[in-house]
Amino acid sequence: MTWRPSARIVRPGGCATAQLRGMALQPLFAWPDSNLNGGADYSVDFSSLLSPGETIEAFAFDTGGAGSQAWTYLSGTIVTAWLSWSQAGSVPVSVCALGSTGASYQVVVTISVSATPALIAASPPPAPGVDISAVNSATMSAWLSSLPTQPPASGGWWNNANIPTYKAPAS
Repeated sequence: MTWRPSARIVRPGGCATAQLRGMALQPLFAWPDSNLNGGADYSVDFSSLLSPGETIEAFAFDTGGAGSQAWTYLSGTIVTAWLSWSQAGSVPVSVCALGSTGASYQVVVTISVSATPALIAASPPPAPGVDISAVNSATMSAWLSSLPTQPPASGGWWNNANIPTYKAPAS
């Protein structure tokens, strides 16, 4: 199964009531607190900022020297970085995404890093794999070519003249 971010996700989009009244409110975004030498994966979901049909082409995280980045990951409209913290205090992290229409979007997320070091220093897990959740010609061709061309004896998927076919396991 492909890894998906599930916690520490902020979702910018503004306050609908304020937008109707013509006010430009910039809500404050924050990730849960951490400690020096602590770390985790941190995400921003840009779905509410993108135009219909727009995708994220590139993105970047900037901790301003208060943390280090082990890896980044894109899953649909959610951008993620595994960050560890080397500076205490209220740390602003800028997260920028480039949309497929050429528009850029930037969000500043704050995290409060305690001066008390983490009891166990954080070490990043392996970087997540490639997200192939979107079915397109390339992913379908790759999947079909990985299937056997004869029905599996124990059941399962097989490539039947480029038609994915499922054989139920014998009872």
